[in-house]
Amino acid sequence: MRLIPLAVLLCVVSGCSRNTDRVTAITGATLMDGSSRPPVTPATIVIRGRVIEAMGPAAEVPVPAGAVRFDAREKYVFPADAAAPLAPGGEADLIITRVNPATDPDYAKKTTGRMQGGVWIQYPE
Repeated sequence: MRLIPLAVLLCVVSGCSRNTDRVTAITGATLMDGSSRPPVTPATIVIRGRVIEAMGPAAEVPVPAGAVRFDAREKYVFPADAAAPLAPGGEADLIITRVNPATDPDYAKKTTGRMQGGVWIQYPE
């Protein structure tokens, strides 16, 4: 019976306790995925753990039950790295801002949220 607590402790220390099933849904945003595709609005981005599970028009991307939702109406979601477009199956590295990053060079000063590898670096407002 002592093996179970030891196994749990080893898991916590090694980092396997990270919740890879945590689901986040960003809803209502204008999605600029970093590809040549036009922006999508309103869009939904579903993130499971560290990975983008689904993204696209809100009418086509359901929000899973139990997901933590962030209302991003009137905000823009785009890749944190311009060389790494957002895509299902890819790392959740994104920025949420109040302004269109394609037209406002000071968008970084207007950032309302930032996710790196599925972890909020700046929790969305």
